Amino acid sequence: MIALLAHLTPTGFGPWGDGMARLLLEPTELLLVIALVLLGVQARQPCSDRLPLLLPLAWLLGGLIGLRLPSPLLLAVVCTGLLAALGLLVALGLRLRQAQLLPLAAGLAGLFALVAGSALAGHSGALAALLGETVAIAVLSLLLAQALAPPHPRWLAIGLRVGGSWITAASLLMFGWLVRHPQ
Repeated sequence: MIALLAHLTPTGFGPWGDGMARLLLEPTELLLVIALVLLGVQARQPCSDRLPLLLPLAWLLGGLIGLRLPSPLLLAVVCTGLLAALGLLVALGLRLRQAQLLPLAAGLAGLFALVAGSALAGHSGALAALLGETVAIAVLSLLLAQALAPPHPRWLAIGLRVGGSWITAASLLMFGWLVRHPQ
């Protein structure tokens, strides 16, 4: 039971609250949501308007599939590398088209949720925790997308790129950790 609780930190708010807190306690998942919203803001509307709906749905679907897996997926190195590449896209200021960004966002959210769901599998409150994390992703992505919505002053464009470089730097730090201390 101790190994299972390592993936769901008890906060005292029950499985639902533990799932909401999990988003803030797992740096790769938090940085993924932030990076995807920043890419959506750079791509402008309608991408930034559709991401707050797409991310939680893809997360829920991937998480539900992950809950059915027999053992946890150990893809931390792959997820960290993808996160670094995503942060680099934000830092470079690339504007992806809607046909590129939305499938990329859905695929990455689904992959990260698959890993998260497989880590939660077997825990008694796994479904409630997954739903709590999905709601937290919906709220965070909606608030970020609306706070950074156009019009875009020049300082905001610079801030987005700086945020992307910080996401890349944090991902490289996590990658170094994983290389030094493999799972």
